[in-house]
Amino acid sequence: MHSLLIETEMSELVIGLSSEHSYREITPPHHHSRAQFLYASSGMIQVYTPNHVWIVPPMCALWIPAGIEHSVISLSHVKMNTALVDTAAADLMGQNCFIIRVSKLLHELLIRLNALESMPPSEVLSADELSRSLQILIFDEIHKANLLPIQIPWPQDKRLLQICKTMLDTPDQLKDLSTWADDIGTSARTLMRMFQKETGLSYRAWIQQMHIAHALSKISIGESVAQISRTLGYSNPSAFSAMFKRHLGQTPQQFRQGAK
Repeated sequence: MHSLLIETEMSELVIGLSSEHSYREITPPHHHSRAQFLYASSGMIQVYTPNHVWIVPPMCALWIPAGIEHSVISLSHVKMNTALVDTAAADLMGQNCFIIRVSKLLHELLIRLNALESMPPSEVLSADELSRSLQILIFDEIHKANLLPIQIPWPQDKRLLQICKTMLDTPDQLKDLSTWADDIGTSARTLMRMFQKETGLSYRAWIQQMHIAHALSKISIGESVAQISRTLGYSNPSAFSAMFKRHLGQTPQQFRQGAK
């Protein structure tokens, strides 16, 4: 794994950062002085920020504002073609993390920017001009990209944390609130209030966010809607598709076609 980049060229709008990581490799908690467009051009990653966990499939990237601590787990062999964005320019994107759908153009631009350092001088008419052009195009694509309303709030309470971790790891084996409440020695009403207080979501809404995040990863590797709905514990594909469309405004099939 490449060591973390020390950002010294602060005049650059966008700095490329590429690396490869093996399955289950962990990048420990760290932060950058620039905003980060965290993009696995191949493979899947899971990212922990202070209040959320994010499952990021190849078709998507995670925007992380400057200074926000995060750690990364590789869910497969991963090739990163990410970017660090100048803080002043990044302020246009706000101060929150969010998932972005990566266009084909943005995918290719990021790979090209990260490949510049390895290109022989004879192959580049003007490395500086090419780099600057790529940087401007990359930032423009990020700025106008499609933001996806998907986030999995991560609780701080140890009891609730264990429940959420179990559900994230086994999304098809969900218990009702009363069963969970019995497991941790409280009432369903108290657990319901804990969920709302710790995550800002109801128990059901949290599960749906988690399911959509898992579904995007499965769509990216070509699983059918029937396979995905079965894996996530839905009684039939239409029930899953309806939930997916309520949140993202399109069916899983339409979302998949948009990635082609």
